[in-house]
Amino acid sequence: MKDVTSAWQAITGHPLRLLGSPWPWRALAYLLTSLPGGGVAAVVAAFGRQTALLFAMITLVVVTVVLSGPIATMERWRLRLIDPAGVTAPKPGARTFSATWREIGYALLWATILPAVDGVILTVAALTIVSFASDLPSAWLTALVVAAGAAGCAYLFTVVAAAQGALARSLLAAPPEERMNELTRSRARLVDAFEAERRRIERDLHDGAQHRLTAVLMQLGLAQLDVREDPERTAGAISLAYEHTQAALDELRRVIRGIHPPALTDRGLEAAVTDLARHCPVPVTLDLDLPRRPPPGVEAAAYFCVSECLTNVIRHSDARQVTIRATMSGRCLALEVSDDGIGGADPAAGSGITGLADRVGVLEGTLSLSSPPGGPTVIRMELPCD
Repeated sequence: MKDVTSAWQAITGHPLRLLGSPWPWRALAYLLTSLPGGGVAAVVAAFGRQTALLFAMITLVVVTVVLSGPIATMERWRLRLIDPAGVTAPKPGARTFSATWREIGYALLWATILPAVDGVILTVAALTIVSFASDLPSAWLTALVVAAGAAGCAYLFTVVAAAQGALARSLLAAPPEERMNELTRSRARLVDAFEAERRRIERDLHDGAQHRLTAVLMQLGLAQLDVREDPERTAGAISLAYEHTQAALDELRRVIRGIHPPALTDRGLEAAVTDLARHCPVPVTLDLDLPRRPPPGVEAAAYFCVSECLTNVIRHSDARQVTIRATMSGRCLALEVSDDGIGGADPAAGSGITGLADRVGVLEGTLSLSSPPGGPTVIRMELPCD
């Protein structure tokens, strides 16, 4: 199921292929990992006295409300078992009252109803298969019933996990208005960045290639005047004009490569990233699994993100080794650039990470940064390829 990127797609796309895919196992893992959330509530409900039960339940609610933020963070990570695209968390500085209450609501479900439902479903499914299989007279029929029961459980577990994943996504994702506001801010920053890049290109062309081409014209003009009177001087002028022309061409190639490298257009992201790694002064290890080319906009964003990451490594990290990983599964391109440098990367310090986040955010992708003091630094980007 190469192009399937979530449990829902696995169910609705080709149900028969579901049995041979990893999605039922991922769904089972998702349901099993939900059980610890209700452990305290189950103990209180089973063994508490009536008066103590009320106090214990109030305590449980208070603790759940206080820990709703970490619970929501953990659940966004756990959701990747059945929906690798994950969800975007609300920004710390832009958290709304509605988002907080939705996290609290999900935390209460996580501690009470969801683990109870999952526990009942898992238990009933196991007991049903065992009870049917134990009454059969032959081992062949027993194996057949167990296989049929396992297939039925695969569908059941995947449906239940997908439904709970949809519930988690609806409660834990950043509100649409926040995502729209962040997208607007990212686009505004990108417009500013593109304008600055345009001015840089104009300056490079003016100070570099234009200056050299002007010198070429001057040398050719002098050669034209001296061609009859002083052939030797003419030859020197032509030679110097050739050198200026070659330098201007090199300058133009450098500027064009900075706008959009030919390797990316002609041979794709893998070849372009390999070319970046080859010219990086820090040793780079590549682990690229790109069975097909992403859309052009995604490919360009991924290339310039990798380029910016390598630039940051060279300038700031003191790293001795860089690793670039790229995988494309289904409709998602995942990139990871890690180094063994000093760490401590700060998006607010002008290290270019904000620009990376803007590039990724405009494409509705996600970017995460881990850079503790002392390293390592890991930047991970996920870009949808729809």
